[in-house]
Amino acid sequence: MKKSVIVRKCVPFFLCCLLALSVLGCSSGTPSSAEGIPLLLRYTDSTQHEDKLLRMTWNPEKGTADIDMNAALSFKNTATKLDFWVPLGLQYGVAAEGALPSNTAIYWNGADKITLFTSEEYSSEKLQGNGLSADIVTVSATPLCKQYFNAANCYTTSTTLYSFKEGSPISTIYEITSAEAKTTTLQGFTIGIGKSDEKTYVLTSTIGEGIPGSSEYLLLYTIDPTGSISQQTVQNSKFENFSYRSDNGVWATFANGTFYTTRAKVNATSGTPKYTQVQSLIDGFQVISSATALEPFGYAAPSPAFYAYKNYLLAIGQTFSFDELTVAAFKNEKLVGFILITPLDKLEANLVTYDATGKQLNTYSIQTPAQVVVPQS
Repeated sequence: MKKSVIVRKCVPFFLCCLLALSVLGCSSGTPSSAEGIPLLLRYTDSTQHEDKLLRMTWNPEKGTADIDMNAALSFKNTATKLDFWVPLGLQYGVAAEGALPSNTAIYWNGADKITLFTSEEYSSEKLQGNGLSADIVTVSATPLCKQYFNAANCYTTSTTLYSFKEGSPISTIYEITSAEAKTTTLQGFTIGIGKSDEKTYVLTSTIGEGIPGSSEYLLLYTIDPTGSISQQTVQNSKFENFSYRSDNGVWATFANGTFYTTRAKVNATSGTPKYTQVQSLIDGFQVISSATALEPFGYAAPSPAFYAYKNYLLAIGQTFSFDELTVAAFKNEKLVGFILITPLDKLEANLVTYDATGKQLNTYSIQTPAQVVVPQS
């Protein structure tokens, strides 16, 4: 069965319309996002050498998901495991059927326009699909942007890809557009990057030099449009026997002017930067991890990627188990509903919706996606 087909055994169109409110959620037209969150399910087809995006609208309060089986956009993917640029897949080397290499990162405005940052060659800077069009930003095949599902060392806008080199106490920051690629060098191990109001924000982890037994703490760098750089120490960010650069891949993602992790946030664009534990996020992820009998990681889970869409804070990633992909919606940093996609090691999976208490609502049969693309607003 081809990966571009989303529903395992889809009924004919007329029956699907009659059952539009059933748990199949089958649709042949573009789902309406008037009462829900628009999402794109991304599939990688190594046989056809292309990626496909399928539209989906999720209402987290009602637990409904409307999936359009028609591909909204298809684009090239000739990457291999030997020369990939953006590896879409699970952390820790656990291979999912749908998680194949790709060399394209995506920005989406939530409506009809996306930007593809890619090393693929196109004859035009535009690509037209079925209700979705793309601007093409061509970059070199340098391995700058790494992501497993959604957690990544990069940040996209409609015109620019921001990325950082991992694992070095001297961080290189990349700003890539269709016209040029700029680099900036900063002190510390970068764990997050973002853009707001023409300024680039970079969150790094460092250790006090020359101080025996000193702990890690965070620094926030702000780069203005002229290239001028300011540095601030993040308050309350020093902890004993704790590493922001643990093997679990602690990446902080930028949303609404704030860097988020599973347990905490750092305000970047307003006031003095401060590390703040967010109990409502901790409680929300505890509800998510308790909703099923899936085997947990057995150690601290990697942070998911966070996104701001309208009045929602969205979190996407593996949050408690090797065998699940979480899509969670928060309002005022409080859980309002979530999705678990499982299993991940097979071609077919269940997309299960839950309410804020962990009560199971609806189940949809889908093919295992390589990524869930979220609008950024």
